[in-house]
Amino acid sequence: MAVNFTLRGEKQEVLGTATLYVSSSATYSTRTRAWKEQISVEFAEPKGQVQSLNVAADVSCTSLCTATENSPWIGAKKLVDNGVLATGSVAYSSKVEVGKVDFSTTKYHLYITHTGSIPTIPSVNWDNPHQVRCDSRKTDLGSSEGCVDGAVRQEADLEMPISKYGAAAFTYGWAQWNLKDKWGRYSGSPLKYAADGDERRKRTCGKQSSEPFEPFDPSIVKDDSCDEFPFAGTQQGGNDGALCAEIRPHLRIDDKYEMYEAYDDKPVTRNEPCVRSHVPNEENGNAGLEYGRYVQKWRLIDGDPFYLTVPDYFDRAVDAD
Repeated sequence: MAVNFTLRGEKQEVLGTATLYVSSSATYSTRTRAWKEQISVEFAEPKGQVQSLNVAADVSCTSLCTATENSPWIGAKKLVDNGVLATGSVAYSSKVEVGKVDFSTTKYHLYITHTGSIPTIPSVNWDNPHQVRCDSRKTDLGSSEGCVDGAVRQEADLEMPISKYGAAAFTYGWAQWNLKDKWGRYSGSPLKYAADGDERRKRTCGKQSSEPFEPFDPSIVKDDSCDEFPFAGTQQGGNDGALCAEIRPHLRIDDKYEMYEAYDDKPVTRNEPCVRSHVPNEENGNAGLEYGRYVQKWRLIDGDPFYLTVPDYFDRAVDAD
């Protein structure tokens, strides 16, 4: 932002002007409830009697946030030459509790004086238009906590290439391009994160399904496991497994995958709301870990939307069209 400073005489005549350019950038931590922000003020375009300015600054924040280092520099810095910067950092911390989400607004104050003039205190106030969103959640290892920009979160899609995640990624790509809902595709609807994925998975792959998953013999699928799409950890997941298209991805000698129906007496109609797939446990687990890393990186909470891409699906699937 630009702040214009005008020095006036006793009769309100203009004695000089200058401009201050203010910029800030924050680095959020997705693993702690604390973050830092760099603040810079540039002195520019001095005219008349305004050949220097004294600038002090401080910050504050709302809700459960505290500014643990509230001044980017000590006292007032004298800026003399055109283009000179006053630069420093501030720090914040959130007291959000486990199982909770908190939104806070960071607030800024500049104190600008010209030697010999009477200052207005503070001279300039503004709020960050982007709220900071901090959350804390229970995990198998205790808790996970972190903060993100509440307005700009995931900048990238969740990518699951077949070259890395094998039959699991093929399953997701097949579902996106063959089932009617196209979950996670831009031509369909985004997936939405759900925190109760373990419970949802029981309905699709576990004993809460009206047709519990039955692994195949290792001669058919090595270390067979149930993989589902939409993911159980999404609001679209957790369907009764009996409603899903049940498939067995088959890796051919040309290193491409094709879809086999898991059972002859359960034909795939492609109108199903989900897919349940027979996938080697290692590939299934690696894909699940990648989804977990994505959730951690972007601090997804219930209802947060995201898209999924399988970038090499049309190179590695024989039925892709």
